[in-house]
Amino acid sequence: MEIQERVFELLEEITMVGEVSVYDELTTDLGLDSLGMISLLVALEDTFHIELDESDMDPLALQTVADIVQLIEKYMEEKT
Repeated sequence: MEIQERVFELLEEITMVGEVSVYDELTTDLGLDSLGMISLLVALEDTFHIELDESDMDPLALQTVADIVQLIEKYMEEKT
């Protein structure tokens, strides 16, 4: 499964939003608060079998779904 599709599924599960797009903002469009962000980051680590650096968990840097997809793609490239 493609990274973007899996990220969409995780966000739909966590936020209970019907459909997610790469343009959605995590806080305003999807309603993620700080606890929701932590849940998302833990779910991403578990799903993709990665360990995010603290520097990558900056909520100001992760504002859109596209930011999350790019972050995971970076980690997946490093794994190969």
